[in-house]
Amino acid sequence: MFQRFYDEGLAQASFLVGCDRTGQAVVIDPRRDASVYVEAARQAGVTIAAAIETHVHADFVSGARELASMGVRVITGPGAGLGFEHHETRDGDTLALGDLTLTFFHTPGHTYEHVAIAADLPGQPRRLFTGDLLFVGGVGRPDLVGDAQTRELANQLFDSLQRVMRMDRGVEVHAGHGAGSLCGAGIGSEPWSTIGREADQNPMLRYTDREEFVAAVLADLPGRPPYFARMKRVNQEGPELLGLVNGPRRLPAIKPMAAAALAADGAIVIDLRGADAFAAAHPDGAINLGYGNKVGYWAGWVLPADVPLLLVASETAHAKDAAVQLLRVGFDRLEGLVDGGFDAWQAAGLPTSAIVQVPADDLRGDRRPYQVLDVRSANEWKAGHLPGSINIPVGELPDRMSQVPDAAIATICEGGYRSSLAASLLAREGVAGVVNVVGGMAAVRALPEATRT
Repeated sequence: MFQRFYDEGLAQASFLVGCDRTGQAVVIDPRRDASVYVEAARQAGVTIAAAIETHVHADFVSGARELASMGVRVITGPGAGLGFEHHETRDGDTLALGDLTLTFFHTPGHTYEHVAIAADLPGQPRRLFTGDLLFVGGVGRPDLVGDAQTRELANQLFDSLQRVMRMDRGVEVHAGHGAGSLCGAGIGSEPWSTIGREADQNPMLRYTDREEFVAAVLADLPGRPPYFARMKRVNQEGPELLGLVNGPRRLPAIKPMAAAALAADGAIVIDLRGADAFAAAHPDGAINLGYGNKVGYWAGWVLPADVPLLLVASETAHAKDAAVQLLRVGFDRLEGLVDGGFDAWQAAGLPTSAIVQVPADDLRGDRRPYQVLDVRSANEWKAGHLPGSINIPVGELPDRMSQVPDAAIATICEGGYRSSLAASLLAREGVAGVVNVVGGMAAVRALPEATRT
């Protein structure tokens, strides 16, 4: 059996692989809400024998320890040194599950302990689970262990890629991430590939000279979210057990007055409504993370690790899903959902705020009344921006608040999501009069005489 699980928000893939005849299976790179694998195994009539970690992850909380709590064996690469019971493989080790044979290859480069796993089953194509070594169209980044180790790991990445690329061209490649992940650059959207296809099409594999490869991979590193280092520590030590093999964690409904008291004591209110609704009125001091599959992703960038969180949503289902996303990136202090949402908050007479929305047309010409703060990525800004704007990517804004000018600020991004988040962060920090540009740079470019560089 073979089943792929994909988290769109974090662009993270995990796998359930097993032998139908004997009913034994393994999970590769499990995410924290591990009940999804337990249920899939139950439906398939198999037992999960092991949880295999290709490496110590930086971008999400692993579910291996949750699975271990129900007797599943945790298997890692050599030197992983996890803070809970696990077995470290050696290069060339095999694991037989009935007709299925798993072979472990030590493939350092993204991390020192990284392994790739080949799955062989009669009548099936050979599958290589490459973790964060080799992606569709890209390769893993070597800089997440530490700056001092980056060049050494880049050299090891070259050697490991050379090794796996000597496999048969028909071997299927199943990577740990897809397009949008920050664990590598240029990752494609296809769910899988083959060794042959990557040899022909992956731009990073055209480098046969070691130094040229190292220079190229180090020149194309995506941004590094601040929560990555924390995720490494959490996964190394072992995440707190939350019983997630049994299903989602309960999200209590909290009366508005009680929620306001928690907020007064330091809890952060996350408003999951869209930018327009948030701008019109929201709980004073709330952060706008509009509901979608990127709630956890952006929370990881902009929220402190150990602060209590409260959710405001227009639909309970949105809050429940957002809660799971937040747990996946290590936000464990979820106090609950504001009962009745913003309407109930407002009806209770609790403090609210608003953010003025301005049309893109207000930004044209030399007499614009705002300092434009462009919160897109540096590459997006370089590709085209409004004259006189300054660039602080929204994910860097909490650490760069001191660089925000003392002026009337208009936040802008590409379409409005990131700029609404940025405006809420600025307002929470006491920046007065911040406004948000409706429609972002897409709306600016649609103007008949938009001026940009």
